[in-house]
Amino acid sequence: MKTDLQKKSSHARIKAWFETLSKIVVESTSPIEETQWQLVQKQKNSNRDTDILASFSITGNRLIFTLDYPLVMGEGYFVITPSGARIRVLSGSAVRTEEFDRLYAYHGNDLGAVWGPSYTEFAVWAPTAEKVSLLLYNAEASRPKISLLMNKTEKGVWRYTLKGNHEGLLYTYQVFVNGVWHETVDPYAKSLTANGRHGAVIRKSEDLLRPERPPFISPVDAIIYEAHVRDMTTHLKSGVREKGKYSGLAERGTRIERENITTALEHIIEMGVTHVQLLPVNDFGSVDENRPFMNYNWGYDATHHFSPEGSYATDPNNPFSRIEELKNLIHTLHEAGLRVVLDVVFNHVYIKEDSPFEKLVPGYYFRYDEHGLPSDGTGVGNDTASERAMMRKYIVDCITYWAEEYQVDGFRFDLMGIHDIKTMKAVRQAANQIDSSILIYGEGWDMPTPIPYEEKAIMAHGKHLEGIGFFNDAFREAMKGSSFNIKERGFINGKREAEIEVEKYMHGSIPLQAGDPSLFTDPAQSINYIECHDNMTVWDQLKVSVPEANERLYEKMQRLALTAVLTAQGIPFIHAGQEFCRTKHGHVNSYNAPDWLNQMDWERKKQYRKTVEYVKGLIKIRKEIPALRLKDQEEIQKRFSYIQTPPHVVGFHIKRLSEEEDFKELIVFLNGAWEKVEVSLPKGIKSCQVIVDDQRASLIPLKTIDSSTIAVPAISATILYR
Repeated sequence: MKTDLQKKSSHARIKAWFETLSKIVVESTSPIEETQWQLVQKQKNSNRDTDILASFSITGNRLIFTLDYPLVMGEGYFVITPSGARIRVLSGSAVRTEEFDRLYAYHGNDLGAVWGPSYTEFAVWAPTAEKVSLLLYNAEASRPKISLLMNKTEKGVWRYTLKGNHEGLLYTYQVFVNGVWHETVDPYAKSLTANGRHGAVIRKSEDLLRPERPPFISPVDAIIYEAHVRDMTTHLKSGVREKGKYSGLAERGTRIERENITTALEHIIEMGVTHVQLLPVNDFGSVDENRPFMNYNWGYDATHHFSPEGSYATDPNNPFSRIEELKNLIHTLHEAGLRVVLDVVFNHVYIKEDSPFEKLVPGYYFRYDEHGLPSDGTGVGNDTASERAMMRKYIVDCITYWAEEYQVDGFRFDLMGIHDIKTMKAVRQAANQIDSSILIYGEGWDMPTPIPYEEKAIMAHGKHLEGIGFFNDAFREAMKGSSFNIKERGFINGKREAEIEVEKYMHGSIPLQAGDPSLFTDPAQSINYIECHDNMTVWDQLKVSVPEANERLYEKMQRLALTAVLTAQGIPFIHAGQEFCRTKHGHVNSYNAPDWLNQMDWERKKQYRKTVEYVKGLIKIRKEIPALRLKDQEEIQKRFSYIQTPPHVVGFHIKRLSEEEDFKELIVFLNGAWEKVEVSLPKGIKSCQVIVDDQRASLIPLKTIDSSTIAVPAISATILYR
């Protein structure tokens, strides 16, 4: 006959988990008073249990088992209650301890499916799993044709070697962890079937004929152009055949029909930029790859990081299609002299519970707050934990793979401030081992995620992140006003005395003199921009913030903004279509808005062709004249100085160090005022050639002046050289 306490215990809800590898917490909805609790390990291939000796303590409704040694994860542990009930011990928060990383972090380079002509080796890290099976699918992929039990090896890596040539074979893993079976795609899968249902065995590239990376010396030589595969190609008059596809963006010679207006890739080439930054092209979750035009998304809802997105492929169910077509796009860009930057999203996943991370090692890859709840610094429900050894390894392995296999030339990290400094340093080091010219930069915002402030890869810690750039939002806000208070004005749209703020940033946001406050120690860390895919376009914000202006003035403000971006020290960044006054009709966050709103309106290029030509001229000037691309803090401090100007005007002089030096000296005036302003040239300078005025930007001088002063028209720039 059961005692009252045993009856009470049998009706209580009880759970047990590893708090550390040597401490197990048992929690009941009723107070725990009896001491006849057991901790056991189920013997493999048997119904028998092995008792585990442990001391325990009871406090209220909690019982804690404490051992003198760490238990081995994934071995099937149970708590036996006084009533005889078996409670499985879950992996719990132990996976987030330093001890877990120390004992189980794996440092090999063979995770995933490694193809060989006579065998393929499968390896997946799942130390908390009790069983793992490799599921193989036929071409129809409706159900697995075979299930193969994998072998657990060092550090919790499960392995299986499959004999034969299995290129293109479809597979998943079935994992028994915390008493539940899950089927999951390999997080290291190099390609997928539609909507990420299955991974595919892919051999490494043997393409020896692919074009080399275009020549590139210094990060400040970069001019970055941000583009979205679908936006660039979907317009009815784009002239692109394969709209919304990798292959569409790779098409050459595209134009508006019967007009000499280039579009898509031809337009990018015409602009003269050096780098194309593609919004995410790794696999993401919000677009049905079998019906890609039913929905739109920028792609910041990552699901699988090693595989290209299938909605941009001509055949999303063919795992080779997405690889071949994306590689061809990158090769085509390289052949055109353009380097390629990928926008990568490691800071969160689309749906945490559906992620291979969570199915394989529950609770490990994500951050949790002090209450044991998933942290949400990203604002989308989960933050990945880059500070954990295997998440850091995953990020570095992924970056290495894209740089080597796809010849990618740079990576832009979405919400980089979620990541820790050590991880971003590891990324920079891995990139350097492949090619030190690979760009690494990202959003250095300080997000509310639970890691120590001093460990965050944020803009305030730029001095600890050598070789890593940051989006300079201070530059952006000084130029056009707040992106979040859209009625606020900045330098280009009517804020008087805004030059005081602008003069903090035009010299690369570094100390201009010893002891000056600054954002960065290296100009290459400053990604100078006033518009990107996020928030309103500049054109739309101008219409809200300066409603009293007209179209002519808005266009002048747009030109002035782009002139500031392209004449500031550091790395200039241009959002696709900014050069022809791109509008999203006032939409603030178009990440899932329809194609008609996000697409590049190529007819607008014809409407604002003078501004397009103006920006092309500025790009040529920047590429040709080294004064706009000073390499380091020391050189900027020697050559760069601001010129005393009237309110709402910024002037600066980039000088030669001696009269004998072969160096094109530049004088730049940016006039944000609504009236013409007379400005003085630096002392001793009279004869100069004008290469930029309010109408044109040209390497061929527009005129010569022999005066110590010059008039700068309203809302415009004047650039002189000698």
